[in-house]
Amino acid sequence: MKVLMLNWYGPYTDDELYDLGNWGKGLYLITGKQRKQRYSRIQYCGYTTQSYVSRLSRHHKAPQVTRDRRYWLSEAAFPKRVTAELLRRAERMVIYFWEPSLNERGIYTPPEPTTLISRWFRKDGTPRYRQMSIYKNLSDVISWDGSHWRVGNLTVFEG
Repeated sequence: MKVLMLNWYGPYTDDELYDLGNWGKGLYLITGKQRKQRYSRIQYCGYTTQSYVSRLSRHHKAPQVTRDRRYWLSEAAFPKRVTAELLRRAERMVIYFWEPSLNERGIYTPPEPTTLISRWFRKDGTPRYRQMSIYKNLSDVISWDGSHWRVGNLTVFEG
């Protein structure tokens, strides 16, 4: 079983993306509202091995999120040198388990055994002590062993 721990930062607006420079190589979430939707939600999950600016500035699904579009961007905390294969596995975990509305592929085929641990931070790197409603239903720990799911949330305490 493969394990990936991600630090998630955000949310970023379209304008803030351009200030990020060459930062990249990780999973990303596009959140907001599509037409006729009342509440913001995670609309799309993807991964990139290039910079976030390069990938998201020309993303084919982003224009479908017409209101309150924001981006959550990750970097690998473990392992430090993450491969495209491991990012793809983690992306498949999120898509299969959570079924974001703009992800059409990967929602019907179970992922390979993988554990994804997510830790959430503000853009300045300070930890988020409470979950934001936009990702509240996306568990901090999602683990699939090939036949059983295990999920849970992590509580953040001062050290």
